[in-house]
Amino acid sequence: MCDTYEAVRGNFDVAPAHVDAQPPEAQPMRPWLRPPGALPDDQFRKTCTQCTDCQEACPYQSIRRLGPEWGADAGMPAIIPTESPCYMCADMPCIKACEPKALLPLAPEEFRMGVARLNRASCYVSQDQRCDYCVVRCPLKGEAIDFGDDGIPNITDDKCTGCGVCSYLCPPNAITVVPLGIK
Repeated sequence: MCDTYEAVRGNFDVAPAHVDAQPPEAQPMRPWLRPPGALPDDQFRKTCTQCTDCQEACPYQSIRRLGPEWGADAGMPAIIPTESPCYMCADMPCIKACEPKALLPLAPEEFRMGVARLNRASCYVSQDQRCDYCVVRCPLKGEAIDFGDDGIPNITDDKCTGCGVCSYLCPPNAITVVPLGIK
């Protein structure tokens, strides 16, 4: 088992500024993310050998191979945060296992797999119900997501790694992770 940060689960109106801005019909929402440290999509597709070493190295079985329904991405490693998020292991065994260097070593807070988006209308807190799963269980404690002045969870885009822990833990599924690098 790897050394890990504390173990850790809609709709959104506006895509974050650092996500490639394309018309919705040209940029379909995908439910999966590249593993941590992944090269940009075009380079990742060229470099990844689909060997499954990163998948086998993941102690949480968060990395899986994409099926044939994903066309050119079939066989590529991916994380589906609503099923099993990236737990951001301190020793990053998936990156260490990647011989072709499709996954680059970075500090966990430097990863950018995606960015979380909160549907305020679905959030329990905005409905005057007590809930703090997303804030308490975020691996970047108080940096990527914290309670705003209005008491509602507030996501800091430039700190959010897109690990998906908040999305996985959110009881009303009010948090969605928007993958980065969609081309």
